[in-house]
Amino acid sequence: MAYNAWFQCINGCPGEFDLREVIYRCPTCGDLLEVQHDMEALKSRSAAAWIQLFEDRYRRNIYPYGSGVWGKKEWVVPFIDNENIVSMYEGSSNLLWADRYGKQLRVEDLWVKQCGNSHTGSFKDLGMTVLVSVVKQMIAGGVPIDAVACASTGDTSAALGAYCAAAGIPSVVLLPRDKVSIAQLVQPLANGALVLSLDTDFDGCMAVVQEITKEKKIYLANSMNSLRIEGQKTVAIEIVQQFDWEVPDWIVIPGGNLGNVSALAKGFDMMIELGLVARRPRIV
Repeated sequence: MAYNAWFQCINGCPGEFDLREVIYRCPTCGDLLEVQHDMEALKSRSAAAWIQLFEDRYRRNIYPYGSGVWGKKEWVVPFIDNENIVSMYEGSSNLLWADRYGKQLRVEDLWVKQCGNSHTGSFKDLGMTVLVSVVKQMIAGGVPIDAVACASTGDTSAALGAYCAAAGIPSVVLLPRDKVSIAQLVQPLANGALVLSLDTDFDGCMAVVQEITKEKKIYLANSMNSLRIEGQKTVAIEIVQQFDWEVPDWIVIPGGNLGNVSALAKGFDMMIELGLVARRPRIV
């Protein structure tokens, strides 16, 4: 069975756009796009068969399926060629039983998952592996992309620099001057990114990078590009897998721009629709 995914407007405007197309907003209403999957095709495999497939791949050494993200490839970017996947075996971070801490908080059964146990020290690796892999697939297919760019206060730039270096794709990072730690600045520099320090804040850097990426040869890597959500949603699947396919009652997660919240929700919605679980947790 061939699986597929595409961009679609978050407001439901007509039109489906190839994930290999350089597009970030709906041509009709100007709002953001999200990745949609062919759920009917995914339903052709039973829930039990999906669970078995994910278990067979978990932390194995057959590239790229040992990655916590690419072990769920069919639910992420199903059509990408394995030779174009840029992975550092991100994901599969431990789920730690925090017994003593739970007792201090009077929480009966508390577990902690640190997604920053990854190559660059942040969960951003989970999304960046997807975005850079799609860019590598696009370049292999003849799309003229010269570089990938982002605005950042640290973690996004570290992930972009690392994955672009691994892919052999130039990266451009825009940082607000004197607002990034040395530890966060070192990573994109060490990975060969073109790092530009701007006399503005993050919003100013974001405005500049959006102008730069209007030139389609520079690809936008910030979170308005929903490819990154596809990698981050695998955290939801991974948590359930680590609990032997049982759903926790609550998940507490830092907010930021709420990208991880929507990613977790998307992961749980897919598992519910495909029959792997019967309910969502409360997400706080």
